[in-house]
Parts: sequence; structure tokens; C-alpha cells
Amino acid sequence: MKGNMFFYFLAISLVISAIMTPEAEARRKILKGRRTVTRTYFRNLLIPAWAVILLVGIGQVIIGAIFFLILKKIILDPPLTGLYAPPPNIEA
Repeated sequence: MKGNMFFYFLAISLVISAIMTPEAEARRKILKGRRTVTRTYFRNLLIPAWAVILLVGIGQVIIGAIFFLILKKIILDPPLTGLYAPPPNIEA
């Protein structure tokens, strides 16, 4: 079950990273008479830059919250055990 969740997460992250890849540049040679003209075409991103920044920020907040919860469970939540035992009362 955990393996399937890992692959789902991996697939979703690959799709999101494919959407956010930089602009693709394509070159095409066009023959005009004896000269060859090279044209360059650019493909814009599917989502605007402000949306990429927003998604990155939300992702960092989520990762920070998960990291906080893991560290809280490991470090802060375990009960304290007292190792100090007071000396026995000696009555004289």
C-alpha cells in the first residue's frame, strides 16, 4: 500500500514538474532561394510565474509543517524520565 502511494506521489510530482519546465525553444530552418533562414520559436509556460511562486511557497509550508510534526513527535512528545533519585533520609 505504501509503495503504491509512493508511485502516485512520484507520478503527480513528475506531472507538476513537467508543467513547470522552462520555455521550450525550437529552431526551424526555412529555405528561401539560396539562403537558409533560421527561425526560433518559443513556447510559453502553461502556468504563469506568479502561480509557480505560489505553489513553491505552499509546498515549502507543507514540508515545514510535516518536518515540524515529525520532530515534535520524536523530540518533544516522549515523556521525561527522571534519572535522579534523592538520597534516602538518614535519621540520626
